[in-house]
Amino acid sequence: MENSLEELNQALCDVRKAHRLIYAYQQKMLDLTHFIKTKLGFPEYAGIKRFSNKLGGTRSDYAELKLHNGMWAWDFLYSYVFEYYLGEKDGFMCMSIIQVSDTGYFDSIDLQKTKIDTFKSEEESESKLIFVIEKKIKSESKFAWNPDWIQKELFNNQDRMSKNHTKDCLRDEDNVQIIFSFPLERFSNEKTTLEALNEFISYCDENDISLKLV
Repeated sequence: MENSLEELNQALCDVRKAHRLIYAYQQKMLDLTHFIKTKLGFPEYAGIKRFSNKLGGTRSDYAELKLHNGMWAWDFLYSYVFEYYLGEKDGFMCMSIIQVSDTGYFDSIDLQKTKIDTFKSEEESESKLIFVIEKKIKSESKFAWNPDWIQKELFNNQDRMSKNHTKDCLRDEDNVQIIFSFPLERFSNEKTTLEALNEFISYCDENDISLKLV
C-alpha cells in the first residue's frame, strides 16, 4: 500500500512538472509563430484546434464549457496539433503554420488516437512545424484552400503529418500549394529560425510563390 501511495505521489509530481513544461513550451510556440508571421508579412494571427474536438460552450452563465461522459481527454489539449492561420496576403496568397507537438500517432501503424500505447515511442517521434501556403496563379482563380482541402491534403494524410515528411508542391492550372515540414529544433533561436525561413522562401521561389522577409 505504501509503495502504491509513493508511486501515485510521484506520478502526480510528474503531472505538475508536465503542466509547467507545457506552459513554457506553448509560450515559446506563441512567440515563435508570431515572429514568423511578422517576418513573412502576413496580416492575421488566429488559431484552429486540430487532432480532436475543441471544448464547446454551454448556455450556462457559470459553467461555460460543455463536458460529457466518454469525451476524449485530447479535447483538453490544444497544443498537440494546432493550426496558426496567418490569413490572405495581397489577395492571392494564404498561409498557415501547423504545430505538431508529437508525430507519434502519425508515425504509428495502428492509428488509434485514444490508445497512446499504440503511438511510436517519444524517442522515435518528432516535434515539427508544417508550413502550408497557397498562391492563386490567375487573378480570377479561387483558392482551393478550405476546410475540406486542408483536411484531405494534410490532416488526413499520414505521410505529410509524419516524422519523415519533408516537402511537397501541389499544382494545377489555377493554384500552387506548398506543404513544407521542419523539425522544431530548426527554430532554436532567431538565427536558425531565419535560416529555416530562407530555406522555405527559396523553395517557394522555385515553385512560383514569391516571398521575402520584412
